[in-house]
Amino acid sequence: MAAPVRENQELELTIDALAYGGNGVARLNGFVVFVRRGLPGDRVRARVTKVKRNHAEALALEVVEAGAPRVEAPCKHYPTCGGCRFQDLAYEAQLEAKARQVEDALRRIGGLGELELEQAVPAESIFHYRNKLEYSFTPTREGAGLGFHVAGRWDEVLEIERCWLTTDLGNVLREAVKEWAREQGLRAYDQETQSGFLRHLVLREGRNT
Repeated sequence: MAAPVRENQELELTIDALAYGGNGVARLNGFVVFVRRGLPGDRVRARVTKVKRNHAEALALEVVEAGAPRVEAPCKHYPTCGGCRFQDLAYEAQLEAKARQVEDALRRIGGLGELELEQAVPAESIFHYRNKLEYSFTPTREGAGLGFHVAGRWDEVLEIERCWLTTDLGNVLREAVKEWAREQGLRAYDQETQSGFLRHLVLREGRNT
């Protein structure tokens, strides 16, 4: 039986849950569509990007009606930046989704039956918790820039002003390195021309030493 959707077709879908990996799960007359940037409870307009025999993949273009767990992402670079995935999903809903995925892996996939699962332990802080980050340099009109790859792209880097994963000190250090590189006239590597010097910056903050 042929899939009921075609590539580049636009659909209006309701997201039922999150799949392992983070895509929203929607169903069209029983046919599963995995929707990137779709959150549980959302009604979205999505474009089909890939069609397989048993499922399709799509990208949410517009949130027609937001689900209850959807919140405003604090980062100005979200969701273009590929550094974060669920800033717009309430943290309690993130924990619930992770717990369901663990339960599904053990009971349905692993066949371990009726297990008594403990509750997920929440993080002490949902932002500024990373002590190590790797940034990519990118050429800009002002000189070398620093940021993360655009979500889903290996050849495009988004210069960032503030990252919510690292601490205030981490943000200050990244900007200091960027300004130093510009003052020294060091060029960022250009994927298109395959020229330039600077490619990556790894910053690690020793919090317990």
